[in-house]
Amino acid sequence: MRQRKKAPLSRWKKGLVLLQVWGVALLLSVLSGVGAAWGVAQLQDPKVMPLRVIGIDGEISHLDPKLLKQTVIKAIRGSFFSVDLELVRAEVEGLPWVASASVRRVWPDTLRVYVVEQVALARWGKGALVNRQGEIFRPQRLPKLPELVTLEGPESNAAAISRDFLRFEALLKTVGLDLKHVLVDARQAWRLQTRQGLTLNLGRSDLAPRLARFVRLYPGLGDGKEGQLEAVDLRYTNGFTARWKALPKQKLSTDNPAWQSGKNRIAGL
Repeated sequence: MRQRKKAPLSRWKKGLVLLQVWGVALLLSVLSGVGAAWGVAQLQDPKVMPLRVIGIDGEISHLDPKLLKQTVIKAIRGSFFSVDLELVRAEVEGLPWVASASVRRVWPDTLRVYVVEQVALARWGKGALVNRQGEIFRPQRLPKLPELVTLEGPESNAAAISRDFLRFEALLKTVGLDLKHVLVDARQAWRLQTRQGLTLNLGRSDLAPRLARFVRLYPGLGDGKEGQLEAVDLRYTNGFTARWKALPKQKLSTDNPAWQSGKNRIAGL
């Protein structure tokens, strides 16, 4: 007896099977999406894996650690996974004494902040400081740093003024002079004052050559025979004028022509 062949599935039965398959796939996709959304929501919830420890790294001399930690805490939004590291970094770098900062997560509940503190090159005017890059920053309280030189000038030129100051300071130190105050006026004219009481008027141009000329001739000017060297005007092509503050009369001999206070003399090449 011949065996009957099974009748092929009708079209509607095939369609029903495909529909069931697609239905299951769609259901799995929906469930997966819902699960992922739920997981993301859970990770963003500060109560799920909260940050419990804040670590501060870096050498700190003037920055207030309490203020730094408070700034970090205020900037934290979310949990270990969702906290915005860039926001925390930006808030920390907004503190005057912070030059730069980096922030990273440390499993499972720690946020570590590495801070590079500003290094003051000089005072800028009365209420600010300037770093070696010529960037001005204004701490709420200026530290007592009597060794710092005071720079004054247009803030837009702070970087150039800082660079030239470093050059001039090094040059003057070779002859034992220490800068105390540097003034650059609106016309870009420079005036230097030393801790020894000497004022140097450099003018607006050829600053380095003028100062180098003075340094070369200074050993013969500051010998004290005519009194204390008080001011030097370097705004000349081939020389400069100098003024001495006379010594007390009892220390001057009668034949010394420098007994008159403020006696001027011209020096040149």
